[in-house]
Parts: sequence; C-alpha cells; structure tokens
Amino acid sequence: MDSSGWLPLRPDEDFVAQLLAASRARRGLTCAGADVDAAGLRAACLSADEADPFGLRLADARVTGSLDLRTCTVPVPLRFESCTFTGPVNVQGAKLQELVIIADPRASRPAVLPGLLASGTRITRDLILSGMVVDGDLPTETATGGPASVWLTEADIGGSLIAYGTRILPSTGRAVQGDRIRVAGNIRLVNGFRATGEIRLLAMQLGGSLDVMGAEFAPAGGRALDLAEATIGGSMFLLDSPDTGRRCRLHGRIDMSHATIRGALVIRNADLTAPPAGTGARIYSIASNAGRTFLLAPRLTVHGTLQIEGDTVVHGGILLPGAQLGGGVRLGGAVWNPLDVALDLSQARLDGGFDASAASIEGTVRLDSARVDGPICLDHTTLTKPLNRRCLSAVGLVVTGDVELRGMTAVGGRTAFRGASITGVFDAEDAFVSNPGDTTISLHMAQVTGNVRLCGDFRSTGLVVLSRANIGGRLRADGATLAWSPPAEPFDPPGASNRRGAAIDVIAAVIRGGIDLGWRITSGGADFTGTTTSYLADRPDRDWPPDSYVGGFVYERFEAVEADGGAVWEADARIAWLSRMTPYDPRAWEHLAAVLRTAGDADGADTVLVAQRRQARQLRTGRRRFFDLLQDVTVRYGFRPQRALYLLLALIAAVTAGLSLPGVQAQMRATDQNALVFTPSGAQPLPDEHDPPGDCGNGKVRCLSPFFYAVDTVVPLIDLHQRSTWYPVAERNGVLLEWLLNLCTILGWIASTVFAVSFTRLGRAG
Repeated sequence: MDSSGWLPLRPDEDFVAQLLAASRARRGLTCAGADVDAAGLRAACLSADEADPFGLRLADARVTGSLDLRTCTVPVPLRFESCTFTGPVNVQGAKLQELVIIADPRASRPAVLPGLLASGTRITRDLILSGMVVDGDLPTETATGGPASVWLTEADIGGSLIAYGTRILPSTGRAVQGDRIRVAGNIRLVNGFRATGEIRLLAMQLGGSLDVMGAEFAPAGGRALDLAEATIGGSMFLLDSPDTGRRCRLHGRIDMSHATIRGALVIRNADLTAPPAGTGARIYSIASNAGRTFLLAPRLTVHGTLQIEGDTVVHGGILLPGAQLGGGVRLGGAVWNPLDVALDLSQARLDGGFDASAASIEGTVRLDSARVDGPICLDHTTLTKPLNRRCLSAVGLVVTGDVELRGMTAVGGRTAFRGASITGVFDAEDAFVSNPGDTTISLHMAQVTGNVRLCGDFRSTGLVVLSRANIGGRLRADGATLAWSPPAEPFDPPGASNRRGAAIDVIAAVIRGGIDLGWRITSGGADFTGTTTSYLADRPDRDWPPDSYVGGFVYERFEAVEADGGAVWEADARIAWLSRMTPYDPRAWEHLAAVLRTAGDADGADTVLVAQRRQARQLRTGRRRFFDLLQDVTVRYGFRPQRALYLLLALIAAVTAGLSLPGVQAQMRATDQNALVFTPSGAQPLPDEHDPPGDCGNGKVRCLSPFFYAVDTVVPLIDLHQRSTWYPVAERNGVLLEWLLNLCTILGWIASTVFAVSFTRLGRAG
C-alpha cells in the first residue's frame, strides 16, 4: 500500500474491483500514466453503492473515450487527480455528491480535459476544475447558441465552483456556458486561471462571492464575462492574487445588466481592457454596441460599495446607467476611454457618495439625473479627452452633501451641473479648468444650499456660468484667475452663446450670503446682469474689466475683500468703477446711488447720479446733448439746486453794480401821471421853470434803487415797482441797456425755473 494514501494499479486485475477496493480502504488508485477505459470507469461509478463514502479517487490515469454519466446517480465523491482525458466528461442531468478534476498547473505535461458537459447536473457539494487544460468546442442538444468548452446550464451546485490555475481554451466557442446556474457557495477563478472564450453565467444564482484573483481573460469574441440578470449573494472581486501577486488581466467586456450584488464590487490592481468599439455586445442590445465599453451594467444593484482602487487601469467605458449602489462609488486608479464615455452613472442612485479623488479619467463622466446621498469628491482628479467637450455632465443631479472639486483638473470640456440640487458646498478651490471657447464650470439654474468656492488658485480658461443659480451661501472667488479665449478652431456646438465675451456669467442669479471677489480676470469680462446678493466685497479698481456688465445687479452693502483692507464706499472710487465699464447701463448707477443713500451718504449718492447723467450725455447728440450740458453746468442735473440760486444772486449783483454807475443812471427815466419825465437826479425843467423839482420829483415818482431794481428785473413773480417805473431812454445806449435788462430777466426766469424744478425732482426722488 502506498503510504501517501494511494494504491497502485495492477494491470492484470479487474480495474473496477481495484477502484472500489481502494475506496473501501479510504485510498485512491494511482495508475502511473496507464490507460483506463472510460467504460470501466463508468461501471465503477454505477457500482458506487459498494464504495465507501470516502469516494472514488483516480490519479495519473489516461482515460480513453468519453466518460458518460448522463442522468446517473453517484452517491460518493468523484476525484480525478492529474488525469488526462481523451474525450469529454458528460454528466448532464446526473446527481453527484462531488466532482473534482484537478492537476498541478506547474506540471511539465498538462492534464487535458476535452470538455465538460454538466447542464442540469445536481452536485451536492463542490465542483472543482483546478490546474486542468480544458479545450474542445462541445455543442449541446439542450441549449441554443454556439459551442462551449464547459456546459453548466441550469446546473445546481450545493457547494462552490473552484477553478484554481485552470486554463479553458476553446477554439471558437465560449469557455463556459452556465445560464441559470445555481451555486450555493462561492465561485473562485483564481491564481493563473485563464480563459480565451466568454464565460457566460446569465441569470446565475450565486449564494456566496465571485472571486476573480490573478486571472486572465482574453476572449476572441470580445465579451469576457456575462453576468446579466445574475444574483450574487456575497461580493464580487477582481483582484490581484494575494499568494503570487499576479494581476488580474481582463481583455474583453463584462456584461452585468440588471444584475444584483448583495455585497460589494471590488476591483484592485487589475489591468482591464475593453474590446474595440462595436464588439463584445449582444446582437439584440443596440445601446451596448455603441462605444468602447468594458463594463456594461445598466440597472445594476450593488448593496455594498463599488470600489476601483490601487493601480487599476481600465481601458474602456464603465456604463452603469440607472444603477442602485447602496455603498456609493470609490474610484481610484485610472479609467481611460478617450473621446468616449469613461463612466456613466446617469439616473443612478448612490447612497454612499461618489469619491474619485486623485483618479485619472480620460473621457466623459456622466451623472445626469443621478441622486447621490452623500458627498461627491473629485479632489485632485484629472479629467481629459472628453466626448463632445463634456468632462463631467451632471445635469439635474441631486446631491445631499458637498461637491468637492479641490485641485481638480478638467481640460478640453465643461464640468456641467446645470439644474443640479446640491445640499452642501460647491468647492472648486485650486481647481484648473480649461475649455477655450466654451463653458468650463456651469451651475446654470442650480440650487446650492452652501457656498460656491471658486477661490484660492482656481483657474478657468473659458466661461464660468452661474446664471440663474440660487446659492444659499456665499460666492467666493478671491484669488481666482479667469480668462475667456475663443476656440482654437471651430467646433460644434460653437461658443456663440457667449456673445459678450465674458469670463464669468452670473446673470439673474440669487446669492444670499454675499459675493467675495478679489479675483484677476486677464481677458473677457464679468456679467452680473440682474443678480441679487446681500453684500459685494470687491476691489473696484482691479476686479472689473471694462467689458463687464452690472445692470440690474442688486447688492445691499459693500464689504472688504479678505486681507485687502476695508470696504470701498467712496463715491469717487465707485464712480470710477462704473465709468470704466464700456457698456452703459443706468440701473447700475441708480442702484449704487441708492446703496450710498441708504448708508447715509446722500452727497455721495447725488454725486453718483450726476456722474451717471454725464455718462449718459456721451451717448447723446445735437440739441439734447447741449441742453444736457446746460443742466450740468447750472444745477448739476437738479442735484445741486443752490447753483441756480447762485446764478440769481450773481445776476442781481451785476444789475445792481451796473445801475449804480452814473453813466447808466443817466440813461434811466421815469414818468408821472402828468407825463412829467424824471431822471434819478430830478425832473427835467420845463421851459418856464427855473427851479426844477428835486430827487424823485419831490415824491412824485419812486426813487431809483439799483438793488431793488435788480431784484425786480431778475427775480420773477416779484414786483417792487422799480422796473415798471424806471426805463432806459430810447437812444442808442438806452436801447442797448434795455436789451441787457431784458436778457437778465430771461436768465432770471430760467434760473428760477430750474431751481424750482430741481426741488420738485428731489422731493419726488425722496
């Protein structure tokens, strides 16, 4: 007896009897490479009632012919070690206790199995195919489709399915066909497992975990693993081998459409490569034929976390539209699918957040209409080579947490959160986003409960869009660098929507917490048309390029930019701020004046309004511009009515001084009711009078008073009976004097009218 637990085969004795005797002795039978007829082996299996529950064990045999155990019942385990089969093993519909076909994968002469037909088989314990080379393309009468090396359709395995170091090498067909297979334990494809055909486990029911460690898949048809509609009671692992360090290498597509994993899906230190676009998809799946896809899993359900970690590299897209991911997504390593979709989580639900920190992604990430119950973290993530210039598309996304993009790099496409709802902070501090001629970051119509942080070393080359956003916190842009640049070459869709050439678009937004600027815009402008906020912290001499728009921009007060001194409230500084802007909009000036007036600076408010009208005058021509200038010179558009009063006083003083001159008084005359003519020095003598009346005709007429005559001339609606009494003579000098006095009357009327209208306007403004 062999002390190792094996009995040697005696060629001159009955094989069946020797195998049964070895079983009863709780030993196996080793054949030292001898041929064993498959018919004799079948006879021994049918006589298994005479064997010990230890089972039937055969080693180092060359089994000739096909071992046919269809519909047989073998109540003891069957174990074949280092045996080579010349024909397939057929156990379809059989009831087996256990089936083990194993060999040493390091042996110089591999053990070969030309195929396994086990559809409908019931195995109480394990099915183990380890170390074998399984080839052959076996058709089956019970299933449609092409051939396969291993058939497990509707098989029922009460234990585990283990393939350690197994190589399944079909010529043209699938490696494994296992539709609707049921496995109570685990499936382990580990440590050098290799398949050159598809492993199809459609609608599988797996009670334990699916472990793929240190395995290699290289299917000729493009699809490596089909788990559509499968249910996995444990977790699914694509890992490097913990024993040998061998990496998992998969060159083909994984299909997990509508599958359910009650544990986690973990991928670590793996090299995963999708087939060329258009290959590896089912014929009836139109959507799956588009693009270069590695993992196609619409409506996938994972109760745990989907993790891609370590130095995993995925060459191809990961498409999970409509997935339910109870533990969220943790994405590390690299996902490279340039000019295509790298990760599709549109309409998915992630209960544990989305973390792709420091990941390298080439292609587009889609989160459209997804719901993420937790934070989204893309800190220091690199997004490049997107499809249709969209690095990250999160239209209609709902996030109950923060969106963290700190240090993120997105080049060649937009990061779009249009219409998103974010219950937390949107943080893009130190991020670099570049998309010349198009949008870089978009929060158009988004709802953000917390702050929006575009600060630190945030850099944008393109257009930042916050239009119609509703932000509950602050907008922080201190330290940011923004630049608008047209595209290097035309593209579709063009960037024509940015007709104003702005570097940041904040049109009609509501920012409740306030706006902190302190940024640097190297090209383009800032468009805050119609935006509402609580305060504005800015540097008016540096933060606003000339082609900025602030019409309808509503703010309540000014605050200081952090680490940059106090708030700028001075009217002159604010006037210079608005004057530098090429587009003139009166709403900006009027609101600035209202803010200053509310803060108690009425003079500053008036100064702003005067400057506004001067700015508007530059747009006028002809008479309107002249009368506008006249209002400016006289009463500063009604905001300095005292200037009209000064003009009246100047006219009164001028007329008074003129009438005080003897030569001017000599031109003045007065007439009483008897038609007597008087001069300021007395009446003219009559022919028969030698002593004419004295001054004022001895009281017959009012005396000429230069001051009151001037008041009566200049100030309207006042009659001191000076102008009606005294008049210039109808001579040359008198006519000129009459013209000058009438001109002063007209000027007085004009000044008085402007003075009255100015007060009326101020009263109406108050």
